[in-house]
Amino acid sequence: MKRLRRTLEVLAWATFFAVAAAVLGLRYGLLPQIERYRPEIVARVTATVGQPVKIGRIEAEWLGLRPQINLSDVRIYDAEGREALVLPSVENILSWRSLAHGQLRLHALRIEGPRLAVRRDSAGAFYVAGMKLSPAAGESGISDWLLDQKEIEIRNAEIEWRDEKRAAAPLTLSAINLRLENQGERHSVGLSGRLPEALGTSLQLRAELVGGSLAQAGGQIYAELGYTDLAAWRPWFDYPLELEGGQGAVRLWTSIESGTVRQATADVAFVGVTAKLGEELPRLELGSLSGRLQARLAPDGYQLTARKLALAPPGSTALAPVDFQLAWKAESGVVSANTLELAPLAHFAEALPLPPDLRRLALELEPRGQLGDVRFEWQGAIAAPAQYRARARFFDLGLKPRETLPGFARLAGSVEATEASGRLYLQSRGAEIELPRVFPEPRLSFDTLNGQFDWQREGGVLNVQVASLTFSNADLSGNAFGSYAYDGEGPGTLDVSAVLNRADAKNLAHYLPLGALMGEKPREWLVKGILAGQASDVQVRLQGDLREFPFTDPARGRFLVTAHVHHGVLHYAEGWPRIEDIEAELTFDRNRMTIVGRGGRVLGASLHDVKVSMPELRGRTPRIDVSGQAQGPTAEFLKFIQSSPLRTSAGRFTEGMSATGDGRLHLKLELPLAELAKSRVAGDYELASNQLVLHRVLPPLEQARGKLAFTESS
Repeated sequence: MKRLRRTLEVLAWATFFAVAAAVLGLRYGLLPQIERYRPEIVARVTATVGQPVKIGRIEAEWLGLRPQINLSDVRIYDAEGREALVLPSVENILSWRSLAHGQLRLHALRIEGPRLAVRRDSAGAFYVAGMKLSPAAGESGISDWLLDQKEIEIRNAEIEWRDEKRAAAPLTLSAINLRLENQGERHSVGLSGRLPEALGTSLQLRAELVGGSLAQAGGQIYAELGYTDLAAWRPWFDYPLELEGGQGAVRLWTSIESGTVRQATADVAFVGVTAKLGEELPRLELGSLSGRLQARLAPDGYQLTARKLALAPPGSTALAPVDFQLAWKAESGVVSANTLELAPLAHFAEALPLPPDLRRLALELEPRGQLGDVRFEWQGAIAAPAQYRARARFFDLGLKPRETLPGFARLAGSVEATEASGRLYLQSRGAEIELPRVFPEPRLSFDTLNGQFDWQREGGVLNVQVASLTFSNADLSGNAFGSYAYDGEGPGTLDVSAVLNRADAKNLAHYLPLGALMGEKPREWLVKGILAGQASDVQVRLQGDLREFPFTDPARGRFLVTAHVHHGVLHYAEGWPRIEDIEAELTFDRNRMTIVGRGGRVLGASLHDVKVSMPELRGRTPRIDVSGQAQGPTAEFLKFIQSSPLRTSAGRFTEGMSATGDGRLHLKLELPLAELAKSRVAGDYELASNQLVLHRVLPPLEQARGKLAFTESS
């Protein structure tokens, strides 16, 4: 053991003195004479980089215990003899690791003012200063050598990019500063530079990577592009879409795993963006686009997230910022958003790569309003998902009517839905419902519209339950409940009950169905005949297949409307005095309408036992039947004759008559709506102790009692 210790001690001292002698020899013998070894150094550098090299001057000095070799006017040429790299000044601080590895290793490399050529050939291979960046199997490359050096710093560089594969014009970047630090498999890169004036302002790049080679490295990369013209980059960069214009700036963070980008986050601020997202699509134009976008690539899909993303159509103010997330797999996905403005999105939909049916639907429906807390999950193809779950709140929501579906506007509430069922809550102010297939003036406005709708799909049939729907506007207020079923054919089956506690007849035309549903002539009579009135305790019952409306066959369904009418005004036929101050019961029973009056007035006479009926709303020859009694001054009866068609049919017999006293009128009218000239009249008037003047040349009759009978012709 003593001999072993003495042997190790001798070896240690021998190694120390050998290294010391080598350092002293290098410092005082070799380095001062470094210029004499220029051919050998040039040959060594040429072998290292694999390209022809020329060196103008070589100087050597020491930096602590590390030798430093400074090169001036270094030029590297590519395989075709073109000048690929010019280095005015190069500082090489050698690493003692070179002895252990048997090849040149640098502690630090500093280059001042280089001019560098970067090229992609027609086959897609990249060359830096004529050196292939991604060599073939078995070749050594500049990228591997760079990662073996501890520190590389380049200041005020100029890079010329030539893309032979794209046949693009040369692109020159200037004022570039680069710093590369390597510690084992950890690599840090920082780069900044100035863009050509036609492209923009500045470019910054930072990277933190871990890995033995670039192809297998992982880590983070940050890039910042100052104000730039996006379209101007097209000769050198392939966008994932056809970008025609746009200016702005972007900051980008990316995460790399095994040489592949897995996640990217971008802060963008662009204006005047014009692009086409598909050959068959129209141009997409944005006044501005700003916010944060994040994309993540997963093994089975991808995820796209936006934060405070603000869009603005050309010439308009920016929409409310949106936060949304899209996660998409092969047969499933999730979309969520905090808020969505529908009108501008629908405007953009024509230019988005959506299914054609969905784009056409967005244009036809013209959606508007705002959605909040949106979430949509699906299983299967997005165009026809096998399963889905959706929820959202909505404000000021509107859609145009389409086919059998009604339109609406200014709806507010929330919705939850799956492929099998759903629930809709309404809490609206100023809402509008549009039913062009039901009403000639299709838009109904409501001050309040609140309710709950539940629906289910079973066996291809959609069943909707309305637990309660309350509504009010200037004309009416009430509540409705019931159900609706739709099997894909016809308008569907309805079972609804409604109660109105208030209704005003002045806008009756707004609430009467189309003539195709209730008959043109009956509808026309109702619109022109019912001039005013208020109704209370209105009861509505509608049950049956809507194709059978108004259900003349009791076995097919039921249609019943009853109401108490107050202060009504009825103009029952052209040329006849109207009935005013009506107190009556109004009934629509299937195909029949009836008004039974408890009181009213015609001219100065009071009415009772009045009945107005329409036996067949949708009959071939619709008619109005009027019957009733009136009591009052005989003078008013004579005025009634003079104000009605009886004046001419009676041969103007009553023109010279006058009377004092009262009487009672019994009247029956039968008015065919299609031919009022064929109206039939039957009535009589009882005189009660009247003073009656038949003609001015005749003496008056005193205490006249009797009955005057008349028809439409006698």
